[in-house]
Amino acid sequence: MTFPELFSPIRIGCIELRNRIVFPPIATNMAHVSGEISDRQVFHYAQRAQGGAGLIIVENTCIDYPAARHGATQPRIDTDEFIPGLARLAQAVHDAGAKISIELTHPGLNASLKFNGGRRPVAPSPVPVRKDGVLPHELTADEIHAIVAAYAAAARRAQRAGFDMVELQGGHGLLINQFLSPLTNKRTDEYGGSRENRLRFVEEVVEQIRERCGSKFPVTIRFAADDMADGGIDPEEGKALAAGLEAIGLDMIQADLGLCPQEKRLEPMPYPQGWRAHLAAGLKEAVSVPVAAVGVIREPEFAEKLLEQGDADLIVLGRALIADPEWPNKARDGHPELIRKCIGCSECIKARHADDQSLRCGANPIVGMTEEFARVEPAATPKKVLVIGGGPAGMEAALVAAQRGHEVMLVEKEDHLGGELTIAAVPPGKEKLNWLTAYYQAEFARIGVETRLGTAVTADMLRELSPDVVIVAVGGTPIVPHIPGIDREEVTLAADVLRGAVQPRGERIVVAGGGLVGCETAEYLAEQGNRVQLIEMLPDIAQDMEPISRGHLVSELARLEVEIHTRTALAAVKQGRIVVKTADGDDDEIPADRLVLALGIRPNRELAPLLTEMPVVWIGDCAHPGKIVDAVRSGYIAARGV
Repeated sequence: MTFPELFSPIRIGCIELRNRIVFPPIATNMAHVSGEISDRQVFHYAQRAQGGAGLIIVENTCIDYPAARHGATQPRIDTDEFIPGLARLAQAVHDAGAKISIELTHPGLNASLKFNGGRRPVAPSPVPVRKDGVLPHELTADEIHAIVAAYAAAARRAQRAGFDMVELQGGHGLLINQFLSPLTNKRTDEYGGSRENRLRFVEEVVEQIRERCGSKFPVTIRFAADDMADGGIDPEEGKALAAGLEAIGLDMIQADLGLCPQEKRLEPMPYPQGWRAHLAAGLKEAVSVPVAAVGVIREPEFAEKLLEQGDADLIVLGRALIADPEWPNKARDGHPELIRKCIGCSECIKARHADDQSLRCGANPIVGMTEEFARVEPAATPKKVLVIGGGPAGMEAALVAAQRGHEVMLVEKEDHLGGELTIAAVPPGKEKLNWLTAYYQAEFARIGVETRLGTAVTADMLRELSPDVVIVAVGGTPIVPHIPGIDREEVTLAADVLRGAVQPRGERIVVAGGGLVGCETAEYLAEQGNRVQLIEMLPDIAQDMEPISRGHLVSELARLEVEIHTRTALAAVKQGRIVVKTADGDDDEIPADRLVLALGIRPNRELAPLLTEMPVVWIGDCAHPGKIVDAVRSGYIAARGV
């Protein structure tokens, strides 16, 4: 076996897992508004079990509705009426050979007023840590006892529904974390002060679960091993608390973060693989129960090394298994090159935390969709399919068309696949985008997609190939404004900078356009030693980005001293200066050696005159300019329909 440690069994309490891979409780927003488990949810979790994970942990589930509601369509476990749906989910996971747990959650002071009916949040202490300034209500002893009972009742329902164990959400700044952390627990009674007292709440929860479910029903915890905040849980305190949790009777500890910036627990793309794994290694020094490592782990080689070194007993693969549910099976079978790796685009985070929508994925077009949508059926009549363009839309279309049994040829005018992914991967921290291209290349070799690189499509080629259908994925054309001086030689497209056709050093540069491309190009140019100013017509920059990744990018621009001018429009280009129109309507001039345009794209329809005599489907940016997630899904849908 290629990864013997990763695929060795392990016991959590009395439950044996087939391997060391854990799918964590990532919220999906797929439940019904009522809190009932949906068909899409069952399919979502069953897919990850069929893909080979050893343990599936169902997303944060409401134990006390509506006060503890923590999401737009969060599953509920607060009354018996939800047991049948939960049982259907547990059975689907068991049928696929995995064990199943469920995360029992109370948000405490971090409750969303939008989802809990505007109720004042509750907490161990009324500390002012919320961004909106709302002070939580300090729980009385009786109220604490009621919440403890709610946890225990929820665990019993999970057991009745057929779950193998339950997990307590003790990280991410939620209620159990708030009791454990001296930053949020200022109580002077038996629930606060000493470490023993701060552990008392979770101890009572575990005791009552044992009373209701018995000693052979494991209880695990997602634990804040570090708050990354002054006055909170530091690594040494985390070890001491972990030892206390083991003494209480917890059967496994997932080493995670607590009261910290969202950027640290929902990492943007630039964060390195496994950057949080040291938390698990630290806890293993303090406890003997299994410890799971968390933190953008993407490659089986990396996971295997953590286990070999003794840094962890289990590996948590969250976004990795969203991007590719078959990650475990592919690794086990010795084909890690076929894994569709998570590229860290944060579309899953944006969907759940910013848009209140069902989970989606930039790399995997079927995430969040129905089982029927995910089914790729063999074509009734195999066809000759020509895909023009080797960007994400074209590559996905070519792969799915080949999976359906069509004879597929992909033609790309550049000498490499990837399209816009290739240049999008150039700015600092964006290298992971190349993983998506590498995945398609490996699949093309496996399934037999013919690619012609460095080839422009001509009328003669179309006559020679005589395809039954053409899928066009040639991307977009950069928008160039009609302003005085725009044709000067010092005017450059962002794409030309990122592909290396222009390599300025030590210049004064104005980047026009404060969207994602403009901001990342400005960052790249500043890293190359240029003095960069960014102008944007709108009131703010990068407004279409996922908020956590946007925050990281904005902080990097500040670090690199990129000067940002919003409500500022490009007006003209002159020798040594750029003329702009400010928000008050006045003209101003910015000294500059170069202007870089990042003003968006429009659909490229240059091939339309050649394609009038055959069935054609336009996808990706040449149909509707968008993001990677839009391109990949459009390619999937197009190929599924030909």
